[in-house]
Amino acid sequence: MVRLKNRYLLLDILYPDPSTWPSTKPSTPASSTPAQLAIHAPTSDALTPGLLAKMIREQVSELYGDWGVGRLGGASAGGVHVKYLSPATSTAIIRCPRASFRLVWSALTYMSHVPTTGDSVAGQRRPNGGRERACVFRVLRVSGTMRKAEEEAIRRARREIMRVRGVEEEGVLQGLVSGRDITPAVDRGMDIVAGSDDDMDDE
Repeated sequence: MVRLKNRYLLLDILYPDPSTWPSTKPSTPASSTPAQLAIHAPTSDALTPGLLAKMIREQVSELYGDWGVGRLGGASAGGVHVKYLSPATSTAIIRCPRASFRLVWSALTYMSHVPTTGDSVAGQRRPNGGRERACVFRVLRVSGTMRKAEEEAIRRARREIMRVRGVEEEGVLQGLVSGRDITPAVDRGMDIVAGSDDDMDDE
C-alpha cells in the first residue's frame, strides 16, 4: 500500500500600505505599533477555506495550465485543502501534495487580492460586483506534519502579541549587545537539553 505524502504550508496574509513603506525613518516602538497592527489586520469573513482553495487552484491553472492542475490532483484538484483559516489573525495552513508544494507556493506569491465585504471602504470593486482588498500572501513555513505548522503558528502569534505590547523577546545575541551577564547556562546551574527538530519528515 502506498502512503500519500503531503506538505503543510503555514501562510500569513499581510496588508501593507504602499504609502508608508519602505520607510527610511528610524522607527521607535511607539510609532511602529500602529504600523504593525495595520499590516497584520484581520481578514474579512468573506474569505472562506473553500474560496481560498479555489483561488489557489485557479492561480495554479493560470500560471501552469493543465500540467499544473494535473500535478495538484486533476480537474477537481482535490489535493489542495485549507486545513486552518483564521480571519482574526490572517493565518492559514494549506495541505498539498509533497511533489507539488512549490507550485502552490508560487501561486500564493502571485495572488494579490482577497475578497472583502461590500460595506468595507478599504476594498476596490471587482468586475463581478464584489469588492476586494490588496494583500500579500507570505509563506512562513513548509512542514511535513500538521503539528509542526500549528506550533509555528502559535509561536509567531505569541511573538506578535509581545511585540505589540512593547515587550521585547530576549534573543541569544541580545545579552552581548546590551552588556548584561551572559554566562553560560551550565555555569548558572541550568540544564540544557539539545535536540534536533526535523519537521520535513514523512510522518
